[in-house]
Amino acid sequence: MRKLIERLFIENNYTVRPILNDSTILASDTARSNYYLSIFLTEADVQSLVVSSLNEHFDAIKGLDEGYEPQMDKNLSMLICVKRRSLNNDSTLNKQIFDIEEDPYFFKKYVLTYTESQEELILRNVKDTYVMTYLHTILNNEDAFQTHKKFPYHETEYNLVSKLFIKLPILNLTIRNEELPSLNVTINNLLTPDLLQLRNDLLNLNKIEDADGTAEEVTDEDTLRKRLMEYVGVTLND
Repeated sequence: MRKLIERLFIENNYTVRPILNDSTILASDTARSNYYLSIFLTEADVQSLVVSSLNEHFDAIKGLDEGYEPQMDKNLSMLICVKRRSLNNDSTLNKQIFDIEEDPYFFKKYVLTYTESQEELILRNVKDTYVMTYLHTILNNEDAFQTHKKFPYHETEYNLVSKLFIKLPILNLTIRNEELPSLNVTINNLLTPDLLQLRNDLLNLNKIEDADGTAEEVTDEDTLRKRLMEYVGVTLND
């Protein structure tokens, strides 16, 4: 997962450097004063984690000989990547994740869960292409979206890609514009012949043809009301 996260930051114009140890990276966009500290943990690590201990990373960042910038004090976020054994719904883990993300101290925290099979699948498919291009392709795949809706805990690419866009605010969302069918055509296809005729009759109630066959619209409310009542079989008394 570290390789994927590094590539995402680099493609979004961040400078990435390892810090503290091999399981932690710091991504910096000095021009926009955006900074992300990414750490990589296992599910067991998170379950035994004392939430407040995450804030120790803030002091570690401030103590760096190289890489620390004063703007980080108010603009540093933490991405916590958690490798799970499976994506089953675990209420205990969910509670721990909630506590981590709601912890208000020092920096905003985002928890991204994934499995090894998801990581391998994405890295295998993305190959040497731009990661962002690949992610947008997956995110705009309607079939993948519908499958994810039916099976939200399956270890699919869409499951992980959608969470990446939720947990990493720097990722821009590009929705593919697809030509939508005409609403009029859609309605016509849904109506039975009888209903279609009824619709056409009602739409033509406000039109009057003269002797030459030229149609004019009727704007007088009383005339329209009278024609509508006649159409439905109600006789109006003058």
